[in-house]
Amino acid sequence: MKLRRWTVAALPILSACATGGAPGSARALAYGVPAAATVGYLVGDTARVELQAAGQSFALSAAAREGWRMEFTPAGDGLRVTATLVDLDARLTNPMTPPATADESAVTGPVVFTLDRRGKATVERLPQMTAVVSQFLSGTGVANSFFPRLPGRAVARGESWVDTVEYTSDEGGAASTTRTVTTYTVAGDSVVDGETLLLVRSTGTSAQSSAGTIAGTDFDQSVEGTTSGHFLWDLAGGVLHSVAYDSEMSGSMEVAIAPVALAVRVLSKVRVRKTP
Repeated sequence: MKLRRWTVAALPILSACATGGAPGSARALAYGVPAAATVGYLVGDTARVELQAAGQSFALSAAAREGWRMEFTPAGDGLRVTATLVDLDARLTNPMTPPATADESAVTGPVVFTLDRRGKATVERLPQMTAVVSQFLSGTGVANSFFPRLPGRAVARGESWVDTVEYTSDEGGAASTTRTVTTYTVAGDSVVDGETLLLVRSTGTSAQSSAGTIAGTDFDQSVEGTTSGHFLWDLAGGVLHSVAYDSEMSGSMEVAIAPVALAVRVLSKVRVRKTP
């Protein structure tokens, strides 16, 4: 996740699973095939993109609601994930052009990837998707950021670990690189609807750069900033229960049709929860 995932699609404006141990237990918090072989997730991903140039400012907003079916099978000492998008309602709005929308019919095939015990992803297969839906969704981003990194060992309350995730993608006419450095800290047990869950908080930094062509115009963009959030781990089922993740990034964008670079600020929120 965004987590990711927004490639700033401002050009239309201008040109028109795991074995979880409770804190202090001897069980390792590490990925393996969970108790349920198939799990559904609902994702809410929103962003506000603010652009400034030559004393003028304007903004666009993007929102996507995604439904995923995750199938887990063994793979070495980790697991293989077959992630199928079963529902999508995405909308990009800006003050200069009609809204761009996309649904699940614009995506064909699953994202298939493996996770080692700590959650490092290896992409095996990406779906086919239209250029419009690629403004909202990255298969490479799903593989690398949907599931948080775990320590691969037993952890106690107050214990922390740090992970760096870096990946590149070339989807929808834009090549992008994402690098995040995240510190995770075990906060303790949390009870939600009668379930005992492990609460892990996170803080970090993220840097994203992308270049390519959107709406027939070349662009080059770079942003960086801070991230914060938490995730809840289902101790009994050994699987991710939910994620809350916010980021604030700023930087610049150069486009062929603009005489000066644009200042960019991106505020994004990602919410993920396991469905019944």
